[in-house]
Formats: sequence, C-alpha cells, structure tokens
Amino acid sequence: MKYRIICCFLLFISSRLSAQVSFIPEIYGRNVNGLFSCRITGGLISTPAKLTITVKERASGVICAIRTPEFNLLPGTNPIPLTAARSAAIQFSNNRIGQISASTRSFPEGDYEYCFSITFTRSDNPPVEQCFDYTLAPFAELNLIDPYNKDKICDKRPLLSWQPLLPAIPGALYQLVLAEVKSGQTPTEALNYNLALVNQSGIMSPTLPYPSIAKELENKKKYAWQVTAYKNQTILNRSEIWEFAIDCKDSMKRTAANGYRDIEDLSKGNFYIATGVLSFSFINAFGEGKLNYEIFGIDNPQKKIKHLPKLKIINGTNQIDIDLYDIGSFKNNTFYILKVTLPDGKVKNLRFIYREQP
Repeated sequence: MKYRIICCFLLFISSRLSAQVSFIPEIYGRNVNGLFSCRITGGLISTPAKLTITVKERASGVICAIRTPEFNLLPGTNPIPLTAARSAAIQFSNNRIGQISASTRSFPEGDYEYCFSITFTRSDNPPVEQCFDYTLAPFAELNLIDPYNKDKICDKRPLLSWQPLLPAIPGALYQLVLAEVKSGQTPTEALNYNLALVNQSGIMSPTLPYPSIAKELENKKKYAWQVTAYKNQTILNRSEIWEFAIDCKDSMKRTAANGYRDIEDLSKGNFYIATGVLSFSFINAFGEGKLNYEIFGIDNPQKKIKHLPKLKIINGTNQIDIDLYDIGSFKNNTFYILKVTLPDGKVKNLRFIYREQP
C-alpha cells in the first residue's frame, strides 16, 4: 500500500513537470545576449531545471551552445533568472560564423535555428525542446529624410520623415526625440543634456507631423533630432543625429502666411493666394538635384517670368519658398501658374493669385 502511494505521488509530480518556451527570433535572435530574453512557462509546481540553448546556421552547422546552471522554474511564465544568465557557459564553434559571433557577440546574416532544451534536474522526465527558425538579415541604415541635415527651413512646425525599418518587423514602432542645440553644443550633446521639445514614442509610420501640443520652433535657432526603431523594450535600430535651423526672413512681405500647399493637378481645382511668398511642397522619390520649374501668367502662358531663383530638391519631402516680392515681376491681384517637372517626368501645376502685403 505504501509503495502504491509513493508511485502515485511520483506519477502526480511527474505529470505536473512541463515547460514551454516563447522566443521571438526576429528581435532576440540577432545577438548572444538576446537569446536570454526567452520566456519559459512552467508547470503546476516549482521545480529545479537547467536550460541549454543551441544556435545552428543551415550552411555552417552549430554556431554556439549555451548552458545555464540550475535554477528554480516556477509555475507561470518566467524569464531566465539573472544569476543563471550571468553564470551560463557559452561555447562557440571554430567555424567562420562561430568565430565572428565569438568576436562580435552578434550573428551575421544567415538561416538560423534556435533550439531551447529544458532539463528537469531532479526528475526522470525527458528534456523539453523547442526550436525556432529564422532567416536573419541585417537591418538597413535607419536614415532620416526631412528636414535634411544642416538644412535651413522656415516651417516652425515641420513634417519630420525618415526611411522605414528594413527588413520590416511586425509590431515595431518608432520614437522621435528633438531638442534645441544651444550655443557651443554639438547635436549629440543637445539630445543628451537638453530638455526634449519632442519625445514621442509609439509612432507607427515613418513620418511625424510636428505635435500640436509641442512648443513651436523658434526663428534663428538650431535643433537636433533622432529616430529609434524598437519593439517592446528592445531597440532594433537607431538613426544618426541630424540638425537643422529655422531661418525665416524678417520682412512681413517675405513670410508665408498660409503654410505649404501640396502641388496637385489643375483639374482638381486648386487655388492659392501667395502673399509675397509662394510656398509649396511635394515628395521626391529620387535623388538630389535642381528644381525644374517655371511660372507664367494665366492670361499670357507664352510670357514666362524671368530671373527665378535656382532651387535644389532633396530625396523625400520638399518644402519650397519662392520670394515673389524680391523678383519684382509680379502684378498685384493677378493669376499665375506654377509648373513643376519632377525627376520622374511628372508635371504638377499650382494656380495662385499674387497679392502684395498691405
């Protein structure tokens, strides 16, 4: 009878020893430290266990093996205890990728398999193993687009844009930080030490209109900004730090009162009042170059305005200001058409009426 009780007790304990590993290889499978970010869901009772992590690359074989000392696996979802992670033995293979990983603690591009084996150290239960496959590709640079580095603009609430994270990670978000660059500071120092004017996380797309609740940028001041891609609490990629300046002309006649107008086809019936300054915007999907444009009166399309300033465009969002007042060829309360030929050959037009400042 006593033997039966012991056997039943052991069977009862054995049935409650189970484990399941959760791991996100696209985020945590890029370096050795990320492997310890797995989560282990324990059974119904607490039990001592050990964890072995084996990383294989399809063409090269085993890259590294990690073995933790014994730790207590609790019911529910557990991270690897910090003491077990710090004391884990890590062995790298002598193949090329193993040597690179040993030197950099990061895994280069390849097809990987990540296997997690949990051994219950005081039980006859067999180890529980789970494997995850992932084709690892390095992230492309997270480049800022607009405002361009060291650019001077006159938009005190600019549209900030950058290239998306590549390869894309489902659920990844962006954080944008912007701060004033004070006299004698570098852009990096400005972001590290100054109070951020914008510090917004949870951004889903690679653009951010300047937040309406943030204080608008000030004329004749410089600003630094940077974008970080992340998922959960893990940083995936980070852009360089760029700076730009707000440089608006003092004359009221040279200030754009109505903001930047997107160029659209005349068939959509656009209409714009240019009071001293013609301000418009468009997106250029190609490289930098000269702006190909012309302006002519509606009543006389053959007579083009001369002495227009030479302007440059960048890749991404362009916000252009043309000081009509300085050109001196425009008549008050007269209709004109701006014709812009984009680098891809598409032609955009904007109808506007020129008015002088009172």
